[in-house]
Amino acid sequence: MNNKIVVLLKIVVSIGLISFLVSQVNFKEIINIIKNLDLLVITFTVVLLTLQVFIAAIRWQLILNYQKILFKYKNTLQILWIGLFFNQAMPSSVGGDVIRGYYVKANGITLGRATLAVLMDRLFGLFGLVITVLISLPLLFKLVNDPIARSGVLLIASGVSFALMFLFFTDKFPRNFSHFRVIKFFNSLSKDGRNCIIKNSNGPLIIMISVLIHLISVVAVITIAIGLGLNINWGGFLLIVPFAGLMMVMPISIAGWGVREGVMVVGFGYLGVAPEAALALSILYGLLMLVVALPGGIVWVLKRNHAFD
Repeated sequence: MNNKIVVLLKIVVSIGLISFLVSQVNFKEIINIIKNLDLLVITFTVVLLTLQVFIAAIRWQLILNYQKILFKYKNTLQILWIGLFFNQAMPSSVGGDVIRGYYVKANGITLGRATLAVLMDRLFGLFGLVITVLISLPLLFKLVNDPIARSGVLLIASGVSFALMFLFFTDKFPRNFSHFRVIKFFNSLSKDGRNCIIKNSNGPLIIMISVLIHLISVVAVITIAIGLGLNINWGGFLLIVPFAGLMMVMPISIAGWGVREGVMVVGFGYLGVAPEAALALSILYGLLMLVVALPGGIVWVLKRNHAFD
């Protein structure tokens, strides 16, 4: 399918989901809720999300070092931030991962190794997210009484966990199709990803950083909720925010817009939060993530015609 059509479909999905949610609530109340957010809360949340970017760059630096791709931390951070900008702020067919791979390749790395470097970072990001979701599952039975909701969450968490394990052990399956280039690449991703954990002294640190990144997202949403005056059990954030992130992994919308809002409205609804408040919370979180991504655009403009040394 043409990339432009895919992007258009994602935009339609995001707009459609958000429009549906807005039509179900009192939009004026959402605006009033957002207006009451204190500037200090906004500033602290932006600091948290910015710190998250710096920590994510440390993880990618460790992964690059394991692959013998030697970048200065400054350059790793800049490339990561550019990728974040394209993921969050640019509804284009050129995703942030493609941009990251381009800049890695531009520094003399082969296309295969550059692609592997980016996808391994994605793989560990998903690994940390799944771990966070699994840790929070006991809270599901404590906070949510609806058996259908429980079953749905467990089914999705189990399915993604199985898919992730499949990715980590793809190279162990029969090699009947290993002559295909795509299969060969996934075998390399599987083997390198697994060895990066088992045979790399920094493997445990990479996993801990991956979990920490998602916990920072939880704290950021808690901070916004406190600023909005929402009284929500802390366990609710630990349960719903990572699960929203898990649902956003599906590439069906622009930067997860619409999907995140739907999960938060439904999820926090089970905890007694009004849909207007939950929607305002999700929109604010998304907007602040966008603000944090914007410096990556500045770096991209400055570095567009220059290689990273």
